[in-house]
Amino acid sequence: MRLGLLVLLIACTATCGGRPSSHADLGASNATGAGGGDILATVDGIPIHASDVALEVRRGGGSTRAALDRLIDFELLAAAAAPTVSPATDDDVAEARDQAAVQMLLERELEPHLGKDSIPDDVLRDLYQKAQSVFVHPRLVEIGLLVVYTGARMKDQPRAEAVATAHALEAYLHGQPATPESWKAIATLPAWHDRKVQFTRTWQALDEPFPIEVGRAVANLQHPGETTPLVINEVGCFLACYVSERPPENVTFGEARNRLRDQVHERWKKAQFLEFAQSAANPHRIEAYPERFAPEPAL
Repeated sequence: MRLGLLVLLIACTATCGGRPSSHADLGASNATGAGGGDILATVDGIPIHASDVALEVRRGGGSTRAALDRLIDFELLAAAAAPTVSPATDDDVAEARDQAAVQMLLERELEPHLGKDSIPDDVLRDLYQKAQSVFVHPRLVEIGLLVVYTGARMKDQPRAEAVATAHALEAYLHGQPATPESWKAIATLPAWHDRKVQFTRTWQALDEPFPIEVGRAVANLQHPGETTPLVINEVGCFLACYVSERPPENVTFGEARNRLRDQVHERWKKAQFLEFAQSAANPHRIEAYPERFAPEPAL
């Protein structure tokens, strides 16, 4: 089961206008609920009807399955919160009670541990190491690049044709504005697209992501509109135009820690909720019946 996100669940507990009857008995052969349509899932025998899911789709958006997941999450957390509240027999009272109890459970058990300062250093350090080239790098030049790829194993005749295309492209570009937007448009023209001219935009260091011959030529660019001469090596033919640049950086983990917290915080909060909701799901029996879902409307 894919559990819902924290923000959606909190919104559901605060504003959800309806949910399955919390104490309904589900018989083994009962496939539909009275007035609620097909039963699409059960949580410890509590049914979730098609009408509940339809209401949740209108309230929170997303697919039928996403709405069902949110309602399942609610039932799980309501069950986890149930020991802290008094029993209620009236359905409306039980619903309001469960909504408040889930909100209190989240506020008490989860939200105090979701601040940026709660993110462990090992999580941040792992992110730093995976993105180290963002923090430690030489001068980087952002370029627009027109490429005719060849490859080391291309035979002589198609290679000669590719090189001739690249020379013709270089001549065609002479005197025209050199911007990534104009070059991207050129690559879509049939005269060049049909001859396998491709456009990309990237940050180039001396030897990555494109070969060192490209990096050396790009290193000479200083201002917008400047272009390299045609660079030819065994993998292709390259023309680059300058867009912008980033100076060399050597940012340590300690210096990057706060930036990393800002970048990972929302994703980390969602992961913490998934773990919290999964722990609530473990002792409970959950059954879903996707074969009963109504077809999604075509977009």
